[in-house]
Parts: sequence; C-alpha cells; structure tokens
Amino acid sequence: MVLVVFNAFLYLILFLVHWVKKRKFGAAQLLLSVYLIISIACVIYYALFPNEWNLQLWSFIYLFVISLLFFRPVLFDSDILIQKLHIRNYTILNLLAIVYFLSACISIYFSLPNAIENINIGTWKLLRLEVYQFDLVLYENQLHRVAEIFSSYLRHLAIIIMFFYLTRRKSSIFWISLLAIGIIVPLFSAAINTASRGMIIHLFVSLAVGYIIFRQNIIKPRRDFIKFGGTLLLALFLFYSIIVTKDRFGVDDYGLSILAYFGHSMLTFNYGLADSIHTFLYGEYFFSWFYESLGVSYNVIERLDTLGAHFETGFFTFVGAWYIDFGPFGTLLIAILLPILVGGCFRGKKKIDIADIYIYTFYMEYLIMGVFVVGAGSALNWLIAFVIYGLLKTTTFEPNTRSAIPIRTEHIN
Repeated sequence: MVLVVFNAFLYLILFLVHWVKKRKFGAAQLLLSVYLIISIACVIYYALFPNEWNLQLWSFIYLFVISLLFFRPVLFDSDILIQKLHIRNYTILNLLAIVYFLSACISIYFSLPNAIENINIGTWKLLRLEVYQFDLVLYENQLHRVAEIFSSYLRHLAIIIMFFYLTRRKSSIFWISLLAIGIIVPLFSAAINTASRGMIIHLFVSLAVGYIIFRQNIIKPRRDFIKFGGTLLLALFLFYSIIVTKDRFGVDDYGLSILAYFGHSMLTFNYGLADSIHTFLYGEYFFSWFYESLGVSYNVIERLDTLGAHFETGFFTFVGAWYIDFGPFGTLLIAILLPILVGGCFRGKKKIDIADIYIYTFYMEYLIMGVFVVGAGSALNWLIAFVIYGLLKTTTFEPNTRSAIPIRTEHIN
C-alpha cells in the first residue's frame, strides 16, 4: 500500500508545484490533473485488491520520470498560444472544414441508423463481444469506409478550426453548429456501434483541450453557451457510459468496473509489464500497422505473451507502449528526444499558426489519453499528424507576413 500511495504523492507534488507557479487552470494543468486523478484511483483500486499486485518501487519511479520527460514541451501557460497565433490563410481552413463536414455527413448517414438500432436493442455486452471477436461489420461500403477514414483523421483539426471560428465575431453560428454536429455525432455513433467508452473520453478530452486553448478570445456569451452545452454533453456521456458499463459488466459490478477502468493502468505497468518483460519487440508494437498492410498475420496479444507480459487486455500507459518495443533504455532515449522534436513546433516562436496549434493539441491529447493505453500501430497516427502538419505549413504560408492577422485582436472580455 505504501508504494501505490507514494506513486500518487509524486503526481500530487507535481500538480501542486505547477499550480503554485502558474496559478491558473490551463491545458498543462488539465494534463497533470488527469494523472493525479488516475494515480488516486489506482490507490483505491489497489486497496480493494491488494493481493493481485506485486509492486516495485523502481517501476513507479521510472514511470513518473519518463512521463515527466514527455510532459516537458507542454508544461507552460497554454494561453500564450492564442496570444502568438497569427492566421495567414483563411481559405485553406475553410476548405478543410468543408471537406471534413462532408465526410462527417456521409459517416452520419451510414452509422447513425445503426446507432439508433443499437440503442433500442441495448445489448452492449454482446456488441462488445463482436468487436473483440472481429465479427462486427464496421463499414457499410467503401464510401462509408473512406468517409470514416477522412473524418477520423481530420476530426482533430476540425475541432481546432471550430474553436477558432468561435473567436471570430463574424463567423456564422449556423456553420459552427453544423461543424460541431459533424464532430460529435459521428464519433458518438461509432462509440455506440462498438459499445466503447474510450471513444467518448477521447472526444471529451479533445473538446476540452481545444476550448482551453481558445477560450480567452471567445466572447463571453459564446463561452457561457459552450459551458452550458459542455455540461449537457458531459451528462450525456456519463449516462451512456453507465448504461453500457452496467450491461457489459453487470448491475452489481458496474461501479467496480468504472473504478477498474480508471484505476489500473499504472498498476499494470508496474506489475504485468515492467516486472516481467526482458526481451522487447523493437518496433513491432508501434509499427504493427505496417505488418497488417503487407498482409502479414500479426497478433499483438500473442507476441506480448511470448515476452512474458501478464496483463491480458489491461491498460499499461503510453510509457508501457514504448517500453514494450524498446525497453527501459530505449524508452528513456525516446522520452528525451521526441519531446524536443515536438516542442520545436510551437515553443520559442514569436508567432505560431494553426499547424503549430495542431501539433500541440495532438501531443497533449496523446499524453492525456496515454494515461490509459496507446494501441498497437500508433506510428500511423504520428505519421498522419506530421503529414497534416506539413500540409498546413505549406498551404497556409504567406510570404507577406504583414497580411497575417493576429487572432488576439478579436479578444473581448
């Protein structure tokens, strides 16, 4: 019990030190809050099932240090981002928003009827079992497949554009509302159609990070409406999660299931992964999509079993995902170098653009959701993120920087 309390104490100290220095709740504080909450949930979960874990002090210290190294680029006041933001080309943003919305409409057309049917049936446990057994048909046809791919990879950018629109007084509220529907409904439908809780959490995190970055330049009536709408969405997400959890894990155990969802990732990294893995995959987990694209039969769970891992389908944090591939020293090297690469996109610049905001939010969401787990094949997400970053950099470039419009001129208290 002492070790898991000590682990929570580390994140509490980190949270308090950062709060004392900044004295405001920004994106970095959201990140640290999530890790603190998860560490406390781990204490509670461990207290209920102490005999399931054989914990080691070194693994907790290692997890904390590596996480802190990854946190480095984003531990600053996120309000600075909006103060430095200059938009050079509105046309490309409008075009990308339209492309995203059209893809989202196609996705809604095919997925919403299935979602309504699944809500009426309410057999969430069976539905999730089909997902695990790969028996669930995810796409109605190729058009649906392409639309889902476009909307899923552009959704992150669409959220940024939506909040940027909200900072402009002349932006159409009707168009912003349509874009919001295009962001929320497809992902919510996908979550319903797979009985997923993680998708809902990810959507809420994405919206929260986007709002925190742009909030100071959103006029007060719109901020008030966003807070009201956000509260309704959170209530809806919680209601959905409770209903799904009750059906999947039983009425008597749904509370314990929710606690387990939030309270085992750090424990699993300690006992289930770091305690037993001594040989590593050397990129197979990170690049598993490459094997699948070549038609090679590849089962991640079986490969992990051969290494000696014993966490079954449990979460093991984003650090665990790197650890599986590159071990303690390789993960340490990545934790030193990758944040330097990412931080170079938005730190130390007098002016930043939407591309820089995009990478910042992508990385922030990676860290926040990484407190749970990072799935196999995440190299594809990183690749597409930097491709989008490069496209935004080249297509929004304007040689005459005097034409760049600083977004802070729209700030209204």
